[in-house]
Amino acid sequence: MLAHDRHGEGPPLVLLHFLGGHRHVWGPLLPHLTRDRTVVTVDLPGFGDSRSLAGSPTLARLTDAVAGTIAELGLDRPAVAGLSLGGGIAIELARAGTVSSAVAVSPIGFATLPEMAFAKASIRATHAASRAIAGQVDRLAPQATLRAALGAQMFAKPWAVPPEDAAGLVRSMAHSPGTLPVLRAAMGQEVVAGGLLAPLTVAWGQRDALLLPRQGRRVVERLSYSRLVPLAGCGHIPLWDAPERVADVILDATAPR
Repeated sequence: MLAHDRHGEGPPLVLLHFLGGHRHVWGPLLPHLTRDRTVVTVDLPGFGDSRSLAGSPTLARLTDAVAGTIAELGLDRPAVAGLSLGGGIAIELARAGTVSSAVAVSPIGFATLPEMAFAKASIRATHAASRAIAGQVDRLAPQATLRAALGAQMFAKPWAVPPEDAAGLVRSMAHSPGTLPVLRAAMGQEVVAGGLLAPLTVAWGQRDALLLPRQGRRVVERLSYSRLVPLAGCGHIPLWDAPERVADVILDATAPR
C-alpha cells in the first residue's frame, strides 16, 4: 500500500501529486476541501514515504499502484484529483472506471514530441539545480528572489510559496528515488484517444510554462466525457497561486451526483 494520510469527513477524494512532489503539497487546499470530503493524500511510488516500483515506473504501472491502494483502503469508486503526473494517473483511473469522477490539473500525456522534449529537459535542469542547493536550502529558501528564480517555470507566483514549502519541494525533487526513473518511463507517454467510464474535468493554468495551456484543448478533443476549465493567472503548479480557486474546481467537479 502506498503511503497516505486521511483528512476530514465526507465522500472520499483521493489526491495525486506531481513528479518530484509528495502527499503534503496539497496543504494549501486542505482547509477548503476537508469541510465536505474525506481527503486521502497519497505518495506516488518513489516519492515521499512510498517505495519505488520494481521495474520500469510506466504510467500504467503507477496507475495500478494507486488503484491497488484505493482497493486496500476499501474506497468504493472515490473521486480523484491529480496534478501533472498525478493528472495523467487520474485520467487512466477514469478510463478504467476505478473512480466516480476525476479532475486532472495540467496532466501529462498531451504534449507533442517537441513540447515533451522541452518539458523533460526543463525537469532535468530543475532536478540538477535542486540537487546543487539541497544541502543549503533551509538557509536559501527564505530569499524571495531565489524562490522566484527557481520556481518561475512552475508557479505564476513563486514568491508566494512559503519558504518551508519551497525547501521541502527542493529536497523532494533532489532526493526522491522516483524522480528520474518516472521522468524517463512515464513523462513521454501519450494518453490515447478514447472513452472514459467516469466524467473528467481538466483544469489548466493559463500561465503554465512547463506544459503549455494549448495542450488542454487536445484533452477534450481526444477524450469524450471531458470538459476544460481554464485557471486564469495560474502556473503549472497552482496550489499556491490560487488554492481556493483550485479547490472550488475540484469540489464542483467531484460533487456526488
